[in-house]
Amino acid sequence: MLVLVAHFEDEHEQEHDSPLPRVATRPAAGYTVPARMGLKLHLGCGQKYLDGWVNCDVLPGLRVDRCFDLDRPPYPFADGEADEVLLDNVLEHLTDVVAVMTELHRLLRVGGRATIIVPYAKSDWALQDPTHKHFFTERSMDYFAAGHPYAYYSRARFRVLRAELYGDAFTLRHKVRNALPFKGVLRYFLYNIYDGVRFDLEKVPAVA
Repeated sequence: MLVLVAHFEDEHEQEHDSPLPRVATRPAAGYTVPARMGLKLHLGCGQKYLDGWVNCDVLPGLRVDRCFDLDRPPYPFADGEADEVLLDNVLEHLTDVVAVMTELHRLLRVGGRATIIVPYAKSDWALQDPTHKHFFTERSMDYFAAGHPYAYYSRARFRVLRAELYGDAFTLRHKVRNALPFKGVLRYFLYNIYDGVRFDLEKVPAVA
């Protein structure tokens, strides 16, 4: 079980340090957590400053290491400079998902990892925020995966190591919901079975 640095709002506007319950819907075979020692970029850090990371945001009033607009690539880092990139509840706010994914691919070395956390499309958390511009399911990153028939929006390619649905556990209602059986089936018919999706991606070479 991976321990993830995450923040969620509401019942949803609170932070926590303990891992949330998770359901790994599509883990890759032979998935392992690699040793990482190079540059780690925390893009769209907001008020959550992470030690050991280069924390980046567009708002200069925050505690950040670099200040720039994620909606205006290229970002101020060299090609292949990053071993790891984190976007925690950020991608849904940006204008051009394809451009951002292409830029993440440029920043990462081959074999580098991107962790992307977004609200699950079939949840109130995804729909209630008027600043959310995009919606995601556990299949959304397939469109940047090598070999996928619809991976033609960008030359950037990733291996999808994990697409993991999770449910918040802040309230009694959450805890009762999380205890329901057959959630993997119920999610096709009901909303609010899960609250978010975590993707772990590995950069592979771009297509020619």
